[in-house]
Amino acid sequence: MTKPSILFFTLFILFSIGASAQDTHYMGVRIGDPIGITYKKFVRSDRAFEFILGTSSPRWRKNYYENSFYHYTIYDGNSYQSHKVKSSMSLQGRYLFHNTIQAEGMEGKLQWYAGAGAMLKYSRIQYKYYDNTPDNTLLSNVRTNIDFGPEAIGGVEYYFEDIPLAVFGEMSVLFEMADKPLTVQILGG
Repeated sequence: MTKPSILFFTLFILFSIGASAQDTHYMGVRIGDPIGITYKKFVRSDRAFEFILGTSSPRWRKNYYENSFYHYTIYDGNSYQSHKVKSSMSLQGRYLFHNTIQAEGMEGKLQWYAGAGAMLKYSRIQYKYYDNTPDNTLLSNVRTNIDFGPEAIGGVEYYFEDIPLAVFGEMSVLFEMADKPLTVQILGG
């Protein structure tokens, strides 16, 4: 069984156990970038802390890692051939403001939310590249990629009335401060 399959199976079991522990604590599965588990603790009815531990699919964000190849001076004068994400882990901490959207006759609760947080992402990437010598030798190298920076978040969330389940859609923007400073990444969940 592959590492992503094990993670998905574990997350599925956690999700099956229950999305909500109480009215102020929520735990669930996040599908998007990153894929992982999320824990949300409401400190007031309209404010919450959220923590996310996850990973990214090796196929997502392909262009980001290809473009990163050209950022590293170790590869100057070489030609990119391909890359493979060996492992990826991310940790996010957020503070969110929730606002109820009033809808007549709707069961459950619909809210929009916005907030700020920080993200730390660690990835191991194997690059394959040509050395651009007369022999045009294919070389391989494994690099560590660390992304860190503040994040701005916005989204919509729906809490079902009769079952402990919430679904959401969100976009966030990460402003990288480490590895590739001043790079902006757009993430979704």
